[in-house]
Amino acid sequence: MTKLGGILGVIIGAVLVLGACEKPRPEMAFHELDPNFGGLQGGKTVRVVGQSLRLDIGYAVYFGELRSAQVSIQNEKGLLAVTPRRPSPGVVDVTIRADNGSVFVIKRGFEYINQGGNLLQEPEPERPESEEPESPY
Repeated sequence: MTKLGGILGVIIGAVLVLGACEKPRPEMAFHELDPNFGGLQGGKTVRVVGQSLRLDIGYAVYFGELRSAQVSIQNEKGLLAVTPRRPSPGVVDVTIRADNGSVFVIKRGFEYINQGGNLLQEPEPERPESEEPESPY
């Protein structure tokens, strides 16, 4: 019996030592989006910044009620998601749903802005109705 008790003690001690060597892994979390704004037309790739992401599962990202059609895992610290089209400007919550059942919400995480009009292009001068274009002949 003492031999069995000695072996059992060594095994238990080894398990305790090995268990103490493992560093605790921080919990998976999401903090912010970079950039945190984009146009109503969608199609902008944003980085969903987090920590301790699992690389062996999938994720779905929602901008308000609209699901991103493209999500990819960048690394343990972030996802890449393409913004969906939205009909009106405003700030929305961003929800990340992991395949393992975890759900994360970044409150007021993304702002859709109206980028209508091209500021780089100068408008053509208006021509009075009575004027006709000059003939090249």
